[in-house]
Amino acid sequence: MPLEPLALGSVFIATMSLTPGPANLSCLSIGASLGIARALPYLAGIWLGGLVVIGAGALGLGALLASAPMLFLVMKVAGFFYICWLAWRLARAGFGGAAHEAPPSFWAGLLLHPLNPKAYVQNVMVFTAFIAPAAPYVPQAIWLGAISLLLMMVATTLWGLGGDAIRNFVRNARSMRVFAGGASTLMVASVAVAFVF
Repeated sequence: MPLEPLALGSVFIATMSLTPGPANLSCLSIGASLGIARALPYLAGIWLGGLVVIGAGALGLGALLASAPMLFLVMKVAGFFYICWLAWRLARAGFGGAAHEAPPSFWAGLLLHPLNPKAYVQNVMVFTAFIAPAAPYVPQAIWLGAISLLLMMVATTLWGLGGDAIRNFVRNARSMRVFAGGASTLMVASVAVAFVF
């Protein structure tokens, strides 16, 4: 298996995985408002949903969506509204009584990547630009998929721990509300960019 496309693909995946996006920002917001330890089912849902999108990308679904503009637009709109709802919930988590003390569920995390158009755009790039045409596809796809999954798990965990650190450092409830609201707003903005593609 060619090592150069794999190495370049790994750098691309690391860049995309570690930068702000809906999953990372939601973990940051949860870590800051409730503590990431309370949101482990949500985190597991994000990982499983991410694995579904990675698998779909390896099988060509991302490329299919990119080639079907109306279907991709419907998915973008549905994903945008879901992420807006989730961002609203995360912005209020931990602030406002018992109804907002529960972290998002496993199912909320599971839907995050499959309804995030940016995830499909990223996977189209991974499974097209970093595949060497002269080498067998399946081993390359397995390696790139495994790297994608591992880096997604590392990134979401680090962002959640970052939120935890902020929660432990900043004790002012109003500042934390502003922070959680800001992270949730960035979450929505990061997916709104998908409408450009």
